[in-house]
Amino acid sequence: MIFHRRKTCFERYYVILSVFFLLVFVPLIAGCTSYTAIKKKTKKITQKLTGSDGALKKKIGIVLFDNKTSFTDQDFEEVFHAHLVETVKEACPDMLLLKPGDEGYPDIFITLPKKLSGRIDGLALAKTGRLLGLNAIVTGSLMDVRDDEEERGILWFKDSHRFIQVQAMAEVYDAETGAKLVDKSFINEIDIEDLDTESMESKKEVDVTFVAGAIGRLATDIGESICRAVKRQPWRGYVISTSGDMVILSSGEKVGLKPGDILDVHDSGNIIHGMEDEQFFIPGLKTGEIKITVVHPESAEAVISSGEKIESGSSVRPKK
Repeated sequence: MIFHRRKTCFERYYVILSVFFLLVFVPLIAGCTSYTAIKKKTKKITQKLTGSDGALKKKIGIVLFDNKTSFTDQDFEEVFHAHLVETVKEACPDMLLLKPGDEGYPDIFITLPKKLSGRIDGLALAKTGRLLGLNAIVTGSLMDVRDDEEERGILWFKDSHRFIQVQAMAEVYDAETGAKLVDKSFINEIDIEDLDTESMESKKEVDVTFVAGAIGRLATDIGESICRAVKRQPWRGYVISTSGDMVILSSGEKVGLKPGDILDVHDSGNIIHGMEDEQFFIPGLKTGEIKITVVHPESAEAVISSGEKIESGSSVRPKK
């Protein structure tokens, strides 16, 4: 009888707990499911909103990074650059690249324009980028490659670890404004064994294979950061000359423009002054519309379909 009573009580508690679970946790689970579904739908909507110009390919120019390390005789910048270009191609397969060695690569990217302070002249870079149909220009420096050693671990499990650390600075300039989309220092390191320390310290014949791993991973980080920054920006094209109602653009068939396309034109020639004599273009109001008539690989011809004040330096974007 006592056993029967205990069993009955247990069954009652079980029923109560089951009801409590259904009333409390099931709605929470359903809510989580609903939240996940809403999040996925929101993400799709966001992608559609931000990808309205997805048919047009963006183009970025890559400047060969300076080698400011102590090992200027090891061509580390070339190894780094090769990894960087490969990463950008893989991470941004739909983007066009203008890189050192390409036909039409501008001299201004070989000897960057700088102010008296030594800072890069972002406005001058933006002007060149517009003429080349670029959306962004990538610059930077390989700052340091060094061998180091430190104790790692806890208590009696500590052990000495040798590693090579590579540091680089990357900057990405927006061709529409001349402002920086990326201005960041990147560091990567890789553990090593049996490194010839004396060779490193004497700055002689450092085997590139010792630093290839760190350089590759660093270039990957920077390349992915570049892609994320440029992808967030909408596509922009630029008017490089006008004659009557005829307009010439610095973008053409390669980016996806085709005859019949209608583009909004915006004033983009006004300049504001910032701190330390920095200058930036200000994206302005819509001034008219143009219709593409002829496309070439790197340029396009168009006629003005509305508006009057359309000047060289104006930016164009897909008609909304």
